[in-house]
Amino acid sequence: MIRLTPEAKVGLFVLAGITLLVYMSLRLGGIQFGAGEGYRLVVRFPSAAGLDKGASVRVAGVEVGKVDDIELDNNMARLTLLIDPEVKVGRDFTAVLNTKGLLGEKFVQLMPGAPGAPPLKPGEEIVNTKVYAEMDQLITLLSDVATDLKSVSSTLGKVLGGPRGEQSLASIVKNIEELTERVNTLVAGNERRFSDIMRNLDDFTSMLSREGPGFTKSIKETFVGLNSSLKSVSDNLNALIADNKENLSAGIENLRNASARLEETMETINNLATEVEPEIKDTVASIGSVARKIDSGEGTIAKLINDPDTHDNLNRTIKGINRYLDKARSFRLHVGYRGEYLLDGGETKGYFTLKVQPRSDRYYLLEVVDDPRGSRSTETIETSTAGATTTVTETRTTEDLKFSLQMAMRFQDLVLRGGLIESTGGVGADYYLLDDRLRFTLEAFDFDTERNPHLKAGATLHLNRFLFLTAGYDDFISRSGMSSAYVGAGLLIEDDDLKYIFGSAPPIAF
Repeated sequence: MIRLTPEAKVGLFVLAGITLLVYMSLRLGGIQFGAGEGYRLVVRFPSAAGLDKGASVRVAGVEVGKVDDIELDNNMARLTLLIDPEVKVGRDFTAVLNTKGLLGEKFVQLMPGAPGAPPLKPGEEIVNTKVYAEMDQLITLLSDVATDLKSVSSTLGKVLGGPRGEQSLASIVKNIEELTERVNTLVAGNERRFSDIMRNLDDFTSMLSREGPGFTKSIKETFVGLNSSLKSVSDNLNALIADNKENLSAGIENLRNASARLEETMETINNLATEVEPEIKDTVASIGSVARKIDSGEGTIAKLINDPDTHDNLNRTIKGINRYLDKARSFRLHVGYRGEYLLDGGETKGYFTLKVQPRSDRYYLLEVVDDPRGSRSTETIETSTAGATTTVTETRTTEDLKFSLQMAMRFQDLVLRGGLIESTGGVGADYYLLDDRLRFTLEAFDFDTERNPHLKAGATLHLNRFLFLTAGYDDFISRSGMSSAYVGAGLLIEDDDLKYIFGSAPPIAF
């Protein structure tokens, strides 16, 4: 049976950990090496602001691909979509830029068309697109609405401002109250009559239902008799007209006299309108006076409308909202873990990292360090016995967790750090190359004169957005014998990637 040395066991453990990290990264982040499987389609939008490469492509809320590339083509954003091979996109599909929540990341939503539409071939373009309003457009629209409200309030102020406007408004309210009181009195006084009418209607309906057939027969017989009677009446009427032509002429003359009296009545009404006209002019003049007072700043409503502070306060509020949204979009959060295998000691040193980056040139770094070598301290004890002095030196090792809390500033490709490093004061510097994929690091901390400062130098290579490899030499000028070369790997996830992970997790039901 093969016996493995401790170094071999640790190496196998580190290899298994690296394999697990790679698997988790590929599963959670959808990372692919080389060309991804599927076929590519093209879609154009007037703007792709906020959309990043790798953003998801969804149909009915289900992810069916990724945004493979974003280019500028004839002043429009040209997107290349990598679609899963088993998904067929019809020619009448519509591409829409959507956002997860108010401040969430953007993704491409494909809205299906007719069920029998032919599918697009690889490399073809989705012609139908739709773009929803951006936050800035909504704010502009709200500003226009506020302007319209100001115009309406100005008009109301012109009508209701001043003492006469208040008096007119009070008179209108009083008339409405009197009208309401009269209606209530009318309804209360005739409640019994309304009840009798409804009861009579109910009785009449019951009678019609009961006597309907016989009543219909009677109506038919009545119409037959009525027809005969009408014929007889018509004959008699013709004879009567022939015998009374003079009387009819007198009746027509009476109608003429009635028309003349009606004309006199209309003239009286016109005279009454002429008398009321000055009062109408006075009312219009009062309304004009109210409008002039509002324009000149008199009255509470006029002060509210004409006060420039109201407009300035609204503008400051909108600017504050814009600044808050800009800061929220620029804020970034990284969470990660890395393991460093110490070649000389055969042990693994672990780091849990939390990186908070409020700006592109500044970030804060918090780390929890699990160092298997612990912290060593030396204590010298002198004992005097019978005039002889005995000196005993004790070396103690503690295995407590260590903490790092640093503030970093970036100057182009150089980053300078300082603060607490592995529970002691220290400084560090990082230099980036190859578009930040390669980083060289030098740290100095634990400035102990007996064991020399703790110096650490290394290099880190990022394989993709998540995985990286690291190697270097730790504590290389130490007098305590803890210096060691190391190799390792790690995983670093950005906040957007955490949104993908939590967004794809199934809901928890209690």
